[in-house]
Amino acid sequence: MNMKILRQLGIILALCLAAEFIVSMLPIAFPSSVTAILILAALLGLKLLQEGHIQETADFMLSNMAIVFVPVSIGMVEDIGLLKGRMKGFLIVVCVSLVLTFLGTYVTVRIVQICMERLAGKGGVSDE
Repeated sequence: MNMKILRQLGIILALCLAAEFIVSMLPIAFPSSVTAILILAALLGLKLLQEGHIQETADFMLSNMAIVFVPVSIGMVEDIGLLKGRMKGFLIVVCVSLVLTFLGTYVTVRIVQICMERLAGKGGVSDE
């Protein structure tokens, strides 16, 4: 196996383990996946880690991310009986969370665009 990919997997695993450790020390419940993303963003922002250090493995993981949702989907199908009589409430929660997710994503992207514009000293972000 290519040593570069093993090194990239090791970096990602180390980030996940560090996040698990940090979350275990917190007095409140917090998702370790979010902590790992925050650590990754900090390392990239501080230039302690470069995109190229994890690029190939991250691209592979992103392109195969649908595999992660298969067990959840099967579990939902197996437990569909639990939704009997609660389908209206379930659909309302799904729709509201969908809209909130879209809005949260939009606001985040706009904030990042504004920050990038300010950092670049330009009036707008080009689509080049």
